[in-house]
Amino acid sequence: AVVSTQSTGEQDIKGYQITQDKENIRRANQMLGDHFHDCGDLSNATKYYQKSRDYGSTVTHTLEFLLNFIKVNVYHFHWRSVSNYVEKAEHIDETDVRVLRRIQLAKGLTEMSLKDYNQAAKTFLNIPCDSWNDEIISPLTLLIYTTLCALASFKRKDIQKLLIENNNFKQYLDMQPTIRNCILSFYNRRFNIGLQSLDMLKREFKLDLFLSPHIDDLYFFIRSESMKQYFAPYLCCDMVKMAAAFNTDVDSLELELMALVGGEGVKIDSFNKVLRAVKRNEKEQVRRDVIELCNTLQFKTQELIVKTAILKAGLVIKSSAPNIDEKPSTSSVRGGGPL
Repeated sequence: AVVSTQSTGEQDIKGYQITQDKENIRRANQMLGDHFHDCGDLSNATKYYQKSRDYGSTVTHTLEFLLNFIKVNVYHFHWRSVSNYVEKAEHIDETDVRVLRRIQLAKGLTEMSLKDYNQAAKTFLNIPCDSWNDEIISPLTLLIYTTLCALASFKRKDIQKLLIENNNFKQYLDMQPTIRNCILSFYNRRFNIGLQSLDMLKREFKLDLFLSPHIDDLYFFIRSESMKQYFAPYLCCDMVKMAAAFNTDVDSLELELMALVGGEGVKIDSFNKVLRAVKRNEKEQVRRDVIELCNTLQFKTQELIVKTAILKAGLVIKSSAPNIDEKPSTSSVRGGGPL
């Protein structure tokens, strides 16, 4: 069937070339490109999509070519090429929701591939839920990508504002109550329940084509961000209770915290198994600010003294060009003195 479709399509192209029918040549090449894409033959799909480009004559044809090349390069994991074609497609004025969604999907996947999870989540959140048909990923898959990227990079207030209160995203959440309950668990600081839900889904997520390379990083960032949110309201925290909240033992938690709290203003009391917030020495900070201000003022003062000395010494280079704003003197008028 594959060979017959290819031969039929090529025969049609030869017939259209004889009659110089450019539009049908373009459509036939695009049809063969779609056929090979559906068969998984991305090399031939790229070849025929490229041929269809040569016979394009309108902005719509250019946009179709860009979307086809975006689709092929996504499955090739050529994210730099995807980014370039997305940028070109965004410069075309288009109002079709389906076209805009495909561009945003490719953009979000590119950002996720570059591990810019915060921006990827924001891009995915702007994708409308209606009129979903024949896209690179399914709505449920988009929900999973958005949730994981958001939990790994959003602060608690952003989770409420951008996820829970987002009317467009609520339509996706209604498809999968498990994901919705997981988000609410993290927002309500029930981290043990949220992490258990994610652990149950981890093996399924690892089978995903685009998500599997990022699963370990995303889970690490989600757990790290959850620990920061857990400790944020307190000055002192019992590590035994914290270990229970994160489904682990105290020793393992201590090792995680050692890698997490560097430069975060937190100290670990290993003997008493307590996590303490380090109080800022405000007097020392004020002293440093004053010293920095004095140094800045001293530098500016010295700069002014040097400029003044240069002016007094006459070391300023004056322009030899005449000033066009000055009026010519009467002596310069042809004929000598005044009339």
